[in-house]
Amino acid sequence: MSLAHLFLLGQVALQLPMMPAGTEVRLMSVDLFTVYASARVEARHLRFRELPPPGTEVRVLIFPPDADDASRAAALSGATALKGRVSEAGNDVLITYQGSDEPLSLRALLLEEREIWLDLPLGRSR
Repeated sequence: MSLAHLFLLGQVALQLPMMPAGTEVRLMSVDLFTVYASARVEARHLRFRELPPPGTEVRVLIFPPDADDASRAAALSGATALKGRVSEAGNDVLITYQGSDEPLSLRALLLEEREIWLDLPLGRSR
């Protein structure tokens, strides 16, 4: 992993909130009108039962376990939503970050920065 990639990983990690049990993560359409999939952190795992097709562009929204309507509305404004796409293999969500041509693995980001295993219908994390 290059030094630039590690720096980028750190920058995105700063935007990533702490994710205690009960944290909800939604994969939504870029326009935020369609919820493709939703999962909650449970026992250090984030398990999605379904995903949009490989290559689909998504927004990743993260809601704390005790999110009220105001915090959900703020996340839906798009200001805090990470942008990405489902990998071609369907085993990861690749996060894009402004100023970088290389996407970041949501799987690696969650595991390295929050010690959470990303478990998807394809490409199990374990």
